[in-house]
Amino acid sequence: MLKRNIEKILKKSHFWRDVGFDELSELYVSNLLRSIALSIFMIFVPFFLWQEKYSASAILAMFGIFFVARTASDIGAGYFAARYGPKHTMIISCLLQIVSASLLLSVPNYHWNIAILAIPWGASASFFFIAYHVVFSKIKHTTRAGSELGHMQAFEKVGFLIGPFVGGVIGSVLGPRYIFLTATILLFASLIPLFQTAEPVRVHQKLRFKDLPVAKIKRDLFANACLGVENTLCINVWSFYVAVFVLTGSVYAQLGSLSAFAVLVSIISAKLIGRLSDTSYARQILRAGASLNALTYIIRPWVGNIWGVLAVNSANEAVTAAYRMPFMKGVYSAADDLPGLRIVYISSMEAINSMSKATVWFFLAILATTFGLKTVLIVGFAIAGIASLGIMKENFAVYNTKQKV
Repeated sequence: MLKRNIEKILKKSHFWRDVGFDELSELYVSNLLRSIALSIFMIFVPFFLWQEKYSASAILAMFGIFFVARTASDIGAGYFAARYGPKHTMIISCLLQIVSASLLLSVPNYHWNIAILAIPWGASASFFFIAYHVVFSKIKHTTRAGSELGHMQAFEKVGFLIGPFVGGVIGSVLGPRYIFLTATILLFASLIPLFQTAEPVRVHQKLRFKDLPVAKIKRDLFANACLGVENTLCINVWSFYVAVFVLTGSVYAQLGSLSAFAVLVSIISAKLIGRLSDTSYARQILRAGASLNALTYIIRPWVGNIWGVLAVNSANEAVTAAYRMPFMKGVYSAADDLPGLRIVYISSMEAINSMSKATVWFFLAILATTFGLKTVLIVGFAIAGIASLGIMKENFAVYNTKQKV
């Protein structure tokens, strides 16, 4: 039923695709289920580990190890996608994420080393995002990429809307361990659609990393790293800060509800900004969004109640859509401009992104050995604000004023 409904909504706007529509609908269903599963526990992990008596430095170092694993896995996932195709790559991602969720489920019994928790989680993220970006950059329609990206993001955000609310209720009523059990079940379900059809792109490709024109794309590599640093700090540092220093009582339920409401704002923003990304104002929207996003980090340390969190979350989702949608359109357009290097380009962007995020997380972990948790998280806000401004260093050709957008 879910698949049929998605087909009805998307059929008219995806008539141009070379791959079969049924094949795409299966991919949408899988991504929607995966989004629900991941959002169920993504925002709860830092606070859950804090409750399980992991130290602040250990939790922050876990994210550093997570991104070290991603740095290596981004390249490995690129080779895997080139040989076996992005759908098979997503299947590996789901299997690794199931392992990760299962480890988190058993933390109260085994108190795993942070590396054991981080490595399969990081590898899973790499295998998913490499495959996701390769597929979308391949099948998008160039002149309507912004609108199509907005449509894709809206469906993904539906998953992120449902997940935090469900996870919050489950964590408060049944206990946090059941959050990860629910996520594991949904991840198993997300595998099913991927087995229905063959790969939509050519397989057994040879990757040539030495042919990547680094000098040409160095500003985009830097801007993408800044975007990644801001995103990871926004999601994890902010939710950790709110859970420990702002919320009281049923923290899981409150955290989930706040996140779900903010995602509702992002669904609306994604559709609007997606359309605007196909206009000549796309770069201005990107820069305005990045600048306003940086300002939110000045406000965050002063938030002291649930209403302040709600306001910041809502504003953040709107401005994040404003810079992220045009930015990703620029990434996909740049991939089109590098014939035969699509997977190489995307894997390189993601690997440098992951390396930058690992560096920041290890820096925060070192700070946590000397300073209090609140101070360290506020430093994280400062880094995220600066990184947000760095996003504006992009130099995507699609937004060159001499070209038709």
